[in-house]
Amino acid sequence: MKTKQFITILISCLLILVIGITGVSKSGFFGSKESYIGSYISVIWISGTIGNVTYDIWGNETSLSSFTICDYLDQIAADRHNKGLFIEIDSPGGSVYDSDKIYQALMEYKENTGRPIVAACLSTMCSGAYYIASAADEIYAERTADVGSIGVYIEMMDVSELAAKLGVKVDYIRSSENKAMGNMYNELTQEQRDIYQSIIDEHYERFLDIVQKSRGYDRETLRKIADGRSYTATQAIENGLIDGIKEYDDALSDFEDKLGVYTILYPEVAEEDIISAILRRLNIGLLGGTSEIEELKELLEKTNGKAMYHD
Repeated sequence: MKTKQFITILISCLLILVIGITGVSKSGFFGSKESYIGSYISVIWISGTIGNVTYDIWGNETSLSSFTICDYLDQIAADRHNKGLFIEIDSPGGSVYDSDKIYQALMEYKENTGRPIVAACLSTMCSGAYYIASAADEIYAERTADVGSIGVYIEMMDVSELAAKLGVKVDYIRSSENKAMGNMYNELTQEQRDIYQSIIDEHYERFLDIVQKSRGYDRETLRKIADGRSYTATQAIENGLIDGIKEYDDALSDFEDKLGVYTILYPEVAEEDIISAILRRLNIGLLGGTSEIEELKELLEKTNGKAMYHD
């Protein structure tokens, strides 16, 4: 074992031992509202790539996952003190699965409680983020925001020619021709392209269904708007994608005034504690961190062949 690796492991063990003694690690994601008395508005945020979740070394989420958001919505739906939900959005979209899970949870919250939902965009509300916003009764955006990008894609990476030049041949022994299709070492056949296109079409039509229901478009008009492009806030108003241009704080303040509720509660998210920060820096400094090749491989594994509601 290298000296740097040994030092890193030794320091990590000592720090973990200290934390075990002092009880520094975080105990949970949600703050308790059992002692809270009075009406409140809940705020959740949709930020970054939907479906990408970060954790501290203790396994606590430092960003909201779709599962956490769904659990949180169940909690506030059962709480009579909750009077409405405000969604803060700054996201280019992301996973089809996660976008749809959050949308369904929002619709269930609204239908079961009858409470209003308002969505407000800071700089970006595209694709999966707009999909989620479509659950809101009102949608607003700041004047410099990008809005829309209604559509879906599957990203494919083909390195077969590069592998051939390097003298590398990857073969798949498979049960059928379409098993392992979309791998980066074999070019897609026309049949496989058609299969992926059918997947894209289904996800796209579902997206159109949701926006049509939310914004009241006729299908032909919506198809012209939903060609994958993003719009400025002004263009989004003209096309009926949002209800107005408002600063985030103004949109939240107006929602408070409308409901007559001035207490805001957020789901508690873990912040990187000092121990996590030290360990992360030790890993980067002493072990050299993740190589560019490893990062590229990890990215390809996450996105290759995966349907995305992403800008």
